[in-house]
Amino acid sequence: MSPNFVTNVCRCGPDATRAPTDECTRRRAIGVMLGLGLTVLLDGCGSDAVAPASDDAIVIDGQIITLRLDRLDALRAADTAFVLGSQNTIVLRIADRDYRAFSNVCTHAGCGISQFAQGRMQCQCHLSEFNTDGLNVAGPALLPLPSYPTTLDAAGTTLTITRTA
Repeated sequence: MSPNFVTNVCRCGPDATRAPTDECTRRRAIGVMLGLGLTVLLDGCGSDAVAPASDDAIVIDGQIITLRLDRLDALRAADTAFVLGSQNTIVLRIADRDYRAFSNVCTHAGCGISQFAQGRMQCQCHLSEFNTDGLNVAGPALLPLPSYPTTLDAAGTTLTITRTA
């Protein structure tokens, strides 16, 4: 692993303004590598939520996420989901023009949510479940998932998500 990779991994995190330290870079690099391994593992198991996108399908500009739906296979049909792990966001396609976006960080213990089936998002750690409105419907979580406004363009090819801090 190159030193540049480790430094860049740390600077991409939530505290990107902090100068990297050996402890920061090691922990962050290990976390990213484990996350990448989990993504590959889930993708190998047929999870639609982590399906890869083409390079130009996702544009992130601060708190604005733009998805080119015509280049994102994971959201081609209703009842599908796509996880933007770097943004802690899960995007659901409920129906033809009905998209919803939520934090994919479980409100119980902070685990990632990347599973979506039968109209429910499920946390892998303690099996909390959330419906398509982000409301907790099962498991130990007591609070709903934070939701983010979505805007679909008239052509139905570009989805804009406005993440709030």
